[in-house]
Amino acid sequence: MSTYTPKKGDIQRAWHVVDAEGLILGRLASEVAKILRGKHKPTFTPHQDTGDHVVIVNADKVVLSGSKKTDKAVYSHSGYPGGLKTKIYGELLADRPEEALRVTIGGMLPKNSLGRQMLTKLKVYRGGDHPHDAQKPQRLELEHTRLRGPREIKPIEIQESEEKASDLQEESLETGNSKTKEKETSESISLQDLGLTKAVISNLEAGGIATIEELVSKTSEDVLGIPKIGPKAVEQINAALSDNGFSLKEI
Repeated sequence: MSTYTPKKGDIQRAWHVVDAEGLILGRLASEVAKILRGKHKPTFTPHQDTGDHVVIVNADKVVLSGSKKTDKAVYSHSGYPGGLKTKIYGELLADRPEEALRVTIGGMLPKNSLGRQMLTKLKVYRGGDHPHDAQKPQRLELEHTRLRGPREIKPIEIQESEEKASDLQEESLETGNSKTKEKETSESISLQDLGLTKAVISNLEAGGIATIEELVSKTSEDVLGIPKIGPKAVEQINAALSDNGFSLKEI
């Protein structure tokens, strides 16, 4: 199979118009250079000009990101010693925005006669009007090259904050009421009401635990520290407490 090479009669050129207002110069230039070269077509051939025509309007409203307006410069040389000329991009955009776009886009094309031929298909205008209505150019949207500002931080609605505050107050009241109820019930229930054996109750009393409130404030390790209290007795105490809605203190 031979490689397909388009002939001069097979190349069809379309016209595109781009509104450069608010678009970043470098990103806009890369997209336009791709269209001028024809890289958006399946018939792209590196050694031929298969690209389309591009018309850019509002060239004076193109923007630069970061500090390129003051730091980035354009250089030109006359060919004679000491003939180097330097101009800041911000000044070039203010004085000759058409030239700024043409220089930037031309730098992304081949540096030979083919690149110079491609650049002739670029038309740049300062304002919003252009004299190419007869060619019926199609509008080319390049929203992904637009300069994006910082994201807006939406304020928190007052209603949600008030609802959260009221929910927190209700939860605090419920926890407070549950603690008071638990304290009242723990004071009303005695160790004998838990159904523990007399030996366990006597051992607890010998260790200084005489009420449910004192027992609940202890941990399983504290209870095991009491003489003659073993793991089985602790299991019995935990089961009795859980039946009545209590538990040993958790660390």
